[in-house]
Amino acid sequence: MIKLKWSYLLLWTFICGCSVKSGNEIDFLFKEIMDVHDEIMPKMGKIRDLEKQFRSTALTYPDSSELIRQAEILSSANEAMMIWMRDFNSNFQGSDLEKKEYLLVQKMELYQVKELMNAGILQGEKLVRSAIN
Repeated sequence: MIKLKWSYLLLWTFICGCSVKSGNEIDFLFKEIMDVHDEIMPKMGKIRDLEKQFRSTALTYPDSSELIRQAEILSSANEAMMIWMRDFNSNFQGSDLEKKEYLLVQKMELYQVKELMNAGILQGEKLVRSAIN
């Protein structure tokens, strides 16, 4: 899985390196990061709602281990997004190459956060549906 992620990163670096000039590439990477951020940011409310639902249900459910486990997955996804937002430096200073490298790393980290969030929501909703049936 890690090799696959690095392969995507290297492929993306190669494609971007061939298609746009450095200044434009930095702007493009920054915009892409902000677009992903804007896409997943609204999902944080859903994550918190599902987490609360699982934790409150676990208080009265005889076998609550799966509910607690899912709540922890959702909490981890939420925390990953909070950490990324806190650590992201939108005013990173450096050469164009340093900026590009920084943004590529940030992009990769944000896509990992996106995967965590989407997987947590998907698993949580699946668990909710199975509890209803």
